[in-house]
Order: sequence, then C-alpha cells, then structure tokens
Amino acid sequence: MSIETTGREKSGRLLLVDDEQGVLQALKRLFYRHYDVVLANGGEEALSILETDSFDMIISDMRMPGMSGAELLKSCFEQYPAMIRVLLTGYSDLDSAIKAVNEGNIYRYISKPWDNDQLRDMVAEALESKELKSANQRLSAHIVEQNDELARLNRELQAKYEASSDAVGEAEAKLQDAYKTLRHEFDAMVHILVGSMEDRLGMEKGSTERFAELVRSFAKNSGLDEAQINDTYYAALLKNLGKMSLSDSVLNKAIPQMSNAEKQEYARFTINGQTSLMLLEPLQNAANIIRSHMELYNGKGFPDRLAGDAIPKPSRILRIVCDYAELQRESNFLGEPLSEKDARVYLLKLAGQRYDRELVDIFAETLETYDGGAISSMERLNIADVKEGMILAGNLVSPGGAVLLSTGTQLTERHVAKLQALMRQFEGHEIFVHVRKPPQDEE
Repeated sequence: MSIETTGREKSGRLLLVDDEQGVLQALKRLFYRHYDVVLANGGEEALSILETDSFDMIISDMRMPGMSGAELLKSCFEQYPAMIRVLLTGYSDLDSAIKAVNEGNIYRYISKPWDNDQLRDMVAEALESKELKSANQRLSAHIVEQNDELARLNRELQAKYEASSDAVGEAEAKLQDAYKTLRHEFDAMVHILVGSMEDRLGMEKGSTERFAELVRSFAKNSGLDEAQINDTYYAALLKNLGKMSLSDSVLNKAIPQMSNAEKQEYARFTINGQTSLMLLEPLQNAANIIRSHMELYNGKGFPDRLAGDAIPKPSRILRIVCDYAELQRESNFLGEPLSEKDARVYLLKLAGQRYDRELVDIFAETLETYDGGAISSMERLNIADVKEGMILAGNLVSPGGAVLLSTGTQLTERHVAKLQALMRQFEGHEIFVHVRKPPQDEE
C-alpha cells in the first residue's frame, strides 16, 4: 500500500487514485498547496481508505488493474453520495466515460493529457459549489428549527389564551418577536447569498438589490398581490444563483458567442437555481419564478418552452426587467450595448413576440416614475472586449500579478492597443477587468 498525505490544514480533501506513480505525483504537485491530498494505487485501496476517512472529492483514472475507475466511482456514488466524483480518461475510453457519467453520477470526466489550469479551476469550482449546497442545507435546517420554535410559541399562545386572557398579550408579543427575528435572519442569509453571487459573477456590489427594487416596483404596478410581489422580489435577488456553478468560459460569453455545449450548460442555470432553493419553504414560490424567468412569450425561451399565459406572470415580469438590464451591457445577446432609450425601444418593438405586450406597457410607465438607478454601470469584461472610453473600476492585473493600469484610468486608443498585445503575449490565459462605460449623452 502506498498512501501519501500532507499534514497541513487545507481548504478541502482530495483522494487521488491511479495505478501509475508518475500520474499520482503529478496530481499531487498540482493540488497539495491548497488541499489535503491522499493518494491510492487502485480502486480496492481507495475503498479501504474511505472506510475510515472522508473526502470532499475523489479523482480516479479510468484504466486500472482489477477495479476500473468507472466501477470505483459507481461504488462511491452508492456509498458516499455527497463526495464529488471526477474521472480521468484517455481518448479511446470516451464512450465508457460517458456511460460512467450516467451510472456513477460523475461530476465531470477529464481527458488525458489534462490542462493544469483547467483541472485546477474545475476542482475549485466543484468544491465551491459543494460548499454553497452545504450552506443552503444549513440555512434550510436553521429555518426548519426556527419554524418549529415558531409553532411551539404559537401553541403556548393558544394555551395561555385559554388559561388567562391576561397572558395573551405577553405570549403574542413573544410570537411577534420570534417572527421578526426569524425574518431578520432569513433576509440576512438571502443577502449573504446575493453577496456571494455578486463576487462570483463580477457584479457591482449592491447592483442586485437595486435591480430587485425595480422589479418590485414593476410587480406592484402590474397588479400582483402582496405575497406575489414579495416572491417576485426574492426571485429577482436570487435569479442568478444557478449561474454560480457555471464555468468561467460560459459566464464570460454572450449567448451568440457560445458553442452548442456551452449553450446547453448555460440553459440549465434556471433549473439549478430552482433546485437549490426548493428546500427552503419560504423561497419555494420564488424558486418556481426563477425556473421560468427565461421563457419567452412566443415559446422560444428555456428551459420548458412555455408560451403566453402559460408562463407565470411574475416570471414574465422578471424576464422583461432582465432583458432591459442585459441590453445595456457590453456583452449582451445582441452583441453590442444599447442605450437606456434604445433598450426601451427594443422592448416595445418585440412586445407581443418576446414579451407580454400589456406588461411591456406597464414597465414603460414604471420607468417614467422610477428613479432608483437600477442598472449597474460596472461590468466584468475580457480584455479582448474592452473599448476606448471605458473607465477601469478596479486595477488591471497581469497573469503574473503585476498592476498594469490603476482604478479610474479612462482607456484610450493606445491603452486598447497595448491590451490587445497583452492578450497575444499571454495567449491561453483569460484576463478580465471591471470597467465603467462613459456616461451617455442625453438627446
């Protein structure tokens, strides 16, 4: 038996399995600085280790003497379903790998020879997604606990009411205090999730809240009742939750630039968001709104291709505001940004096709009186997409860690040319920067 592990506390635990020592050592060098790494020489040895130790992720080679990687990961799925499973495979084993993905519920398969940067990014992304799911489960458990406490206080209130009307006031006050505490903690957890999303997606801090306030104002004007307005507001806050597990290659592209595989990955973000929130009873209605908010009135949206009034009204409302904001972004589904005025014209032009005509008219009226500044002026762009006149909202740092341009720099033609040269110099590396577009001239 050959098992190697680092003794320092790290940000996750990896079990690496391969019958070739050279491959194991290469993987160890790739991960040991950031993760607690344990090595196993084959499937049987890996299962033996798992009997007494736990891991966040297992990465196994496909072809090994005795038990194959596919058999090992299928067994891990049955015995340790919470552990993330990744399969390393050669080109000749792709058919077997695809079958293994289905049978072993494998998170991803990686072709040999692997790209070190891509493999590191995949592991970091998978562990971040696992931590988010754990946070959701903890939040769900906490809300269940608080609901039980609320039910207990309600029972106490009823008993005290029957025993003495004088005690009702005190019990009712406790119930109200408990409800306010629960609501405060719930809102705090939602905004923690929102902050994590803004960090992951490169969004301006606070921009999600401003967006959600515009959605809430629109929902009020559209005749929704109070409960529906609240559900739509929370859906607006958490609509991008399902994007957090998407790869950077998908997140940083406009839809027209994506490959078919990337479009398929992107099209699942609404389902991922719904699934993440369905465990939380107060957010179940918001979760259903999120699932359908990328549907289009003509039935050409996703994920269910609903059309017309089959799309929930809150989802139709959210789609209109999403597109209004998206149209003003540099990397949007049209390929070029629109001014606020032109974004409104686009919505009106496609009312009755992409959007509910009546709701577009109500949204136009909402914008006339709304002054909340809902659209962020900051955007995270690949340096290949920056343009003259944009203003840096953060330092531009090279892959080597050097600060090339400081916050507040307004890009000139010379800057853009140098950035294009930098992109060629670091070919194979994606370099991103936060920018603000220059103010639009009003006619």
